[in-house]
Order: sequence, then C-alpha cells, then structure tokens
Amino acid sequence: RLFEITDFGWLPGSLRDAATDDLRFKWQRSGLYRPVAARLARLLTASGTDRVLDLASGGGGPVLAVYRELAENGIKIRVTLTDRYPNLPAFAYLEKVSGGDICSIREPVDAAAVPPTIGGVRMLCAAAHHFPSETLTAILRDAVEHRCPVAIFDISAPPTLPSPIMCLLASPPGVMLSMPFIRPFRWSRLFWTFVLPLLPLLVLWDALVSALRAYSVKQLEGVVRELPPNDYIWEIGKESFPNTITYLTGFPAPSKFSTPSESPAAPGCAP
Repeated sequence: RLFEITDFGWLPGSLRDAATDDLRFKWQRSGLYRPVAARLARLLTASGTDRVLDLASGGGGPVLAVYRELAENGIKIRVTLTDRYPNLPAFAYLEKVSGGDICSIREPVDAAAVPPTIGGVRMLCAAAHHFPSETLTAILRDAVEHRCPVAIFDISAPPTLPSPIMCLLASPPGVMLSMPFIRPFRWSRLFWTFVLPLLPLLVLWDALVSALRAYSVKQLEGVVRELPPNDYIWEIGKESFPNTITYLTGFPAPSKFSTPSESPAAPGCAP
C-alpha cells in the first residue's frame, strides 16, 4: 500500500488545507458525487434521521454538492463535518453557504472512535481509500457498536480507467487553473502553487495513489465479513456516473433502530 502525502501529520497545515480545498472545489464543480444523493436519501429514510456525520471530511469534499442535490429534491439534511486534521476555514465557508445546515466540530475526530454523543448517519464520502482495511473495519465496527447507520461512497477500484475529466482535474495544469477561483481565497494556496509549486505535485501524487488504493466491491464485502455478528442490512455495489462510484450502506434492523428524537445531536450544531 502506497501512502498519500496529506495523511501525514508533519505536512504543513496550509499545504494540506490547500490540497483539500482543491479537492472540494473540483468535486463540487464536476458533480461526480452528486448522484449518490439518491442512495443517501434512501438510507436516511430507512434510518429515520436527517443527520449526517461526515467523517474524514478534509476540506468538505463532495458534501456541499450532495447537500444541494438533496435540497433541490426537497430533502433537507443537517451535516456535521469532522476530520483528524480539521480544515477550519473550509468548514466555516461551508457553514456559511449552507445557512448553518452544514456545521463542524473543530477538534480532531478519529473516524474509528467517534464520540458516542454524536449521532446520525456516519458517512465517508471520497475518503474510504485513505484507510487500510483493518482501519476501515474498525470504523464500521464502531458504527455498529453504537447502532449508527453508515454510508461509504468512493472512487471505484482499478482496473476502472479514470475519465478524461478526472485526469485533467488531477493534473498540475488543472491545479493551477483552479487556484484563483477557490473560495474562501487564501494567499497560501497561491504560494504553494506558483512560488513554491509543491501543491500541483502533491495533488497529482495523491490522486494516483487514491486510484490504486480504492476498494472494490469484493474488498468491501470482505471488510463487512470481518465485523462481529450484527443485524445490519448491508448494500454494497457500484453506480456508474461520469466515473464509477463504489458504495456501501448499512443500518440496523428497523425494530432496533432508535427514533430521530433519540439520536443525539452533534456538539455545536443547531437542534
């Protein structure tokens, strides 16, 4: 397993934030993850909640695009962003543009050990490939132990070939073209792109490694088999968009799932 540079704690925060900002901007503009909104909506309905706890959010990733897709179809959700290395300016920006429906936890959150006071569907959107299989199993195990629904949406595993638009987005020219348009504006992004041009190389490397680390349907099925016996209803498969997206969703049997009023709110979020 290769490494992604943004996963290392020694990386300067401004450089990591620039990389996750770039990803968020491109996911929103490309709309590659918007179609997963329908599957997320079905999971929310089956689970009886309107809350989503986004784990390993980075700079917010595709969350805003998914949120807007649901809103356009009359489905209002409340999302809490979390990360081991929170991109606080990006989180604040998403809170503002969503009118508060998207909020965040400012302290680091371990996706495999989520505080039990935080309720809702635990989601990994464009993030599962960052975790080795044993960690991904631990993330699902923690959700099952706390009776929380879970959703994973991620790029498809090889040998699926990336589309031309994905190649352009991850290329150094694609990074350079996007920098002036990303909001909120930050001078540090321009520094890491044009003065000391490490960001285009970082984004290219991490994009290539992400494609190699992505989980297949068979691998996700293996992760679920590693879980202790449970009554969850699991769905694992692929959806074909401009790029193929692999999904995993699971929720407790309805008779044992708590009602929305029993699901605790995330700290700092509006009730």
